[in-house]
Amino acid sequence: MHKLAHRLFALLLCVVIPEVLGQWLTQRIKLEPGWNAVHLEVKPEPGDCARVFAGQPVLSVWKWNRRFSTIQFTVDPNTLLPEDPDWLVWLPPSDPRAFLSRLGALQGNQAYLIKVAANAAPFTLELKGRVILPRTDWFPHGLNLVGFPVHPNTPPTFAEFFKFTPEIDTSKGYANELYRLDSRGVGERIVQPARDRMQRGAAYWIGCAQAPARLSALHLTPSSLDGLDFGSLLARKEYTVKNAHPTESRTVKLRQRPSEAPPATGGFPELAGPVPLAYLSRNASNVWAWGEFPEAGLSHTLAPGAEWRLWLGVRRRDFAPYAPQGTNGATYQSLLEISDGAESLLIRVPVLARRAATMLASVGGETGAHHEDEGLWVGSATLNQVNAPAYTGTALQGTPAAASFRLLVHVDAYGQARLLQRVVLAWDPTLTDAPHTNGTYALYADDQTVPTEATDVKRIDSVAFPVMAPVALTGSFSNALTGTVTVGFDAPTNPFLHRYHPMHDNKNWDFEAHPNAVETRTIERNLTLSFDAVTNASANPYYGVDQFTGVYQETLTGLRAQPVLVQGAFALQRISRINQLITLP
Repeated sequence: MHKLAHRLFALLLCVVIPEVLGQWLTQRIKLEPGWNAVHLEVKPEPGDCARVFAGQPVLSVWKWNRRFSTIQFTVDPNTLLPEDPDWLVWLPPSDPRAFLSRLGALQGNQAYLIKVAANAAPFTLELKGRVILPRTDWFPHGLNLVGFPVHPNTPPTFAEFFKFTPEIDTSKGYANELYRLDSRGVGERIVQPARDRMQRGAAYWIGCAQAPARLSALHLTPSSLDGLDFGSLLARKEYTVKNAHPTESRTVKLRQRPSEAPPATGGFPELAGPVPLAYLSRNASNVWAWGEFPEAGLSHTLAPGAEWRLWLGVRRRDFAPYAPQGTNGATYQSLLEISDGAESLLIRVPVLARRAATMLASVGGETGAHHEDEGLWVGSATLNQVNAPAYTGTALQGTPAAASFRLLVHVDAYGQARLLQRVVLAWDPTLTDAPHTNGTYALYADDQTVPTEATDVKRIDSVAFPVMAPVALTGSFSNALTGTVTVGFDAPTNPFLHRYHPMHDNKNWDFEAHPNAVETRTIERNLTLSFDAVTNASANPYYGVDQFTGVYQETLTGLRAQPVLVQGAFALQRISRINQLITLP
């Protein structure tokens, strides 16, 4: 079985969408009396046939059962029998053969044959469901009943659509392997593919010599096969669009659309609002910068053979406030519509993101409490201002040169932040509690807590702070963190304590240590990290999530008669989401 993976714009992406995705759209399919060949672009919810077709004049619904046959479809559905193992069929309860029904539910990205009563009036079948990226499994040397993501405004002709697909020949006239189904159930050969236009939501029988490598000059390679699911952690995803045409330029258009609300039943997460997107591009200064995804959408023209590497991010700090009304939680959902310049193709990509605070399991899968800022943050402070107590008191003066040092902050599962002098990351095979059956990476507050069995050991430290236990900080990343680092009068790192100088060893004439500060001083470093306000001024999806900046301030007492004040800027970046810091008992 050959799958067309990573293909777009003509566009049959071979994609499996996880069940968690839930961007909602109502697909409307017009059904006529007699036979109808339809293609579903959504996974209906509810999808069971008995509920979908309740009260409708539908006599039967058919779907090919690929387990028993590799030649996909016949062009004469009137020959179908419910007992045929190559087909799954649904028959309404009023049909005496209803016990032969083997088609339980409708699936997205599938083609179906639907027979409507001959005396019924035309009607529109409305199917609300989850949007699924297009997918087609091609079977060569046979007929494939498939639908295509053509734009409903200006759909292309068959010849235009398959222009760049040598595996599907549209030039044979009455010998074309292209069919549409009429209301009598007869397959009509499409003999003038340059005139007949394709319709969205309709299914056609298409024959091919081999599985097509691509169906259009424009095709897209996603970074993953789940649409744009940012989950609770991801900040950005990559898509690459390529114009494979050797001589002509092609235009790509992207536009964000709102998702419909999910069904009231079924246990689906509530719609919390649209996903606030950002995109990375070069600004007027030719510098790469993040910008908010424009309401009018994006448009980009590709030269022959050119690629467009598109980075899309989610601005989590701009999530609209939402309080779930039920017990199913809530997600932010949108649809990204991708089309070409002529609006002949239309792909709908599901977009989803969740608040990190709603996550119930850690990155490693362990159940427990979790905070949106949890993990290890590493960065630096750059000091460029200091007071001159002898002249100006507390007024700050600029320094001739800046002084920089490393900052280490750890936040646990409950939001408690701690300033660290050092931290060790190592693979610990002794941590085998479920779900870590073979060990896991862990963070240690110092070298002594690392087990001898640990491997892949890496240490990060800061020379600006004394060797010390983690210092608890008050406050949070939403405003400021404050704390005090104390260098005791008898601490080995105290600059006033000399081991051999008799006037600065803090010992009496009998070389007995004084119980208090006699010849040395206790030094206190009261520091504050004031975080910059998270605003819409920057569309960087990392800021306010995995990156923070702000003002670093520190007041040192004990060095001299008057306090020493220093100030500068700091930046922190989250490098790990491990929320437990292992310390000595």
